Amino acid sequence: MSPKLPIIVNSIQYAFRYSCRILLLAAMIAGGILFGVDLFRFMVNSSDFTVQEITVFGNKRIDEGSILALAGIVPGTNIWLVNLEALAKQLESHPRIRRVGIQRIPPRRIHILIDERTPLVFILNPENNMLYGLDADGVMLPPIMGNEHSKQNPERQDEDIRLVLSQPIMSGDLAVTFEPGAKVTDAKILEGLRLLQRLEFSDSAMFGDIAEAEWQSSGNFVLHFRRRIGVAILRDLGSPEIEKKFKAFWNLLETKNLRAIYVDARFPYHGFAVRWDESDGAQWRNLYHSDTTLLSQAERVK
Repeated sequence: MSPKLPIIVNSIQYAFRYSCRILLLAAMIAGGILFGVDLFRFMVNSSDFTVQEITVFGNKRIDEGSILALAGIVPGTNIWLVNLEALAKQLESHPRIRRVGIQRIPPRRIHILIDERTPLVFILNPENNMLYGLDADGVMLPPIMGNEHSKQNPERQDEDIRLVLSQPIMSGDLAVTFEPGAKVTDAKILEGLRLLQRLEFSDSAMFGDIAEAEWQSSGNFVLHFRRRIGVAILRDLGSPEIEKKFKAFWNLLETKNLRAIYVDARFPYHGFAVRWDESDGAQWRNLYHSDTTLLSQAERVK
């Protein structure tokens, strides 16, 4: 026997086994594809996967009916054929909606999670006497109060009043288009919104006492408080010192039960100049002579 014959036989046997493995693998892949196609056809055609329930969570001021109408999911739509990305974009076109999360929950439910835009400030439209909210991103929200307020049910009226009282009114010579969903571009407004957001994050109780945030023609940004502080005048709104010092100052006023008539916070790195309420003069003077470096008509809050 030729010494090369066993080598040839082994090579043929190896090639045969390898070919069989390839054919088996190809058959398994083909079977898997066919099974996947059949499964897909079953899922998109079966009545077991038609949308029967749409649940909505996270909405507060937008009623569920408006959200479902905007979603526009036709009854009987197959759950796997709902384009979640397109649906999210459609819902996010609503001026009150910041972002949307959507989930398929087989076999028959679509779950919609709403993240609403909330007003950081309100601006009065003098043409219709309606208050329009602006969120922290500068997006204009639909109006509340005004002439339409009396047409709401008592529960909604109370809710609107609480909302307006909890946020400051922004005033001054502001370039605003009162169109829900529009984003403001006025640099002054955006700068004021950034500061107010920082103050809210720093001390929400203090922020809740700001009644008005006014841009003056001089370039000063004036905060009018409901209590504790009469007015506070600011200019360098980008200073990281502002919220820290306002928080400390507000805490002092609350702790000591004091009132400041006027606070000059235009130069926060140097501290706040304060004009106190004369009825609290003795207590202010005692504070000034203590180790607490706070104060007065001639001194500064550091």
